[in-house]
Amino acid sequence: MSLFFAKLFEQYQRKNDSAVSSITLYISMIYFFLLFDISLPLSEIIDKVYFNNNLSYNQFTLALIVFSAMGAIVYGVNQVYIKKKLIFKLVEKYKDRNINKFLLNTLTALLPVILLLVGATITVLLKGGTMFDHEFDGIL
Repeated sequence: MSLFFAKLFEQYQRKNDSAVSSITLYISMIYFFLLFDISLPLSEIIDKVYFNNNLSYNQFTLALIVFSAMGAIVYGVNQVYIKKKLIFKLVEKYKDRNINKFLLNTLTALLPVILLLVGATITVLLKGGTMFDHEFDGIL
């Protein structure tokens, strides 16, 4: 991922785009979706095992948790990658390596979608439900 982030940052810089804010938000989004991939199946497991599928979610509380997590991730990414200059160290480390621009752009577009689908798919396989017109009983 470090190589990918470094090359994406270089591409943002070449386009005279706001490279620092763009890479901060992109990395934050990737980490948020990874958190989603872990927390969604985990919450369903906890609901099934400890609450017998009777756990209900308050929309306000859920929204507060989601936006707080996103804010904390953006702050953390900014502190680590920008303030501590990790992204610049990564660019320097990988300056001699190349990634095909088509591959970089494709990966940039598809990675968030893949991460969202992975979390939802794992949840359906664990809990059960319908996916692509197929009914799954679920492992739990």
